[in-house]
Amino acid sequence: MRKLNVFFDVDNTLIMWNGKLRNHTRDVFEHLRDAGHTIYIWSGVGIRRWDMRRHELDEFVQDYFIKPLDDHHARLGPLGVTVKPDFVIDDHKTVVDAFGGYHISDVAKPDDRELLDVLEAIEAMAAEDFGDLETPILDEAVEVDGSA
Repeated sequence: MRKLNVFFDVDNTLIMWNGKLRNHTRDVFEHLRDAGHTIYIWSGVGIRRWDMRRHELDEFVQDYFIKPLDDHHARLGPLGVTVKPDFVIDDHKTVVDAFGGYHISDVAKPDDRELLDVLEAIEAMAAEDFGDLETPILDEAVEVDGSA
């Protein structure tokens, strides 16, 4: 199983409009850490360490970055992002389209289980066997964005 660099957005992804944490966040973070994946937090409005500390999640997070809002790949370096995102979770589809990952709903119902779907998608990606890198990649891309 590959170990992935997993990047979570904050607003309307992990922390909802009312300041509450999305359901299952702690369980998903624990599972990702225990599976050897590395969790990063990024946001388009700045470093969000305080939010993770407030929700007692800082212990799971390797580092914090400012998320590029446009020209995504080119802006990683100038924004100080020193790690390549393997899988991103964001309520903004353009970020997911740029890096790959899961486009999460920006609205969480009381029985929301979407982060559990995120976990399944991460586990599926980590379990993929890429075999010989010389093997051509299929022409069709598979979108993992929660709407499929």
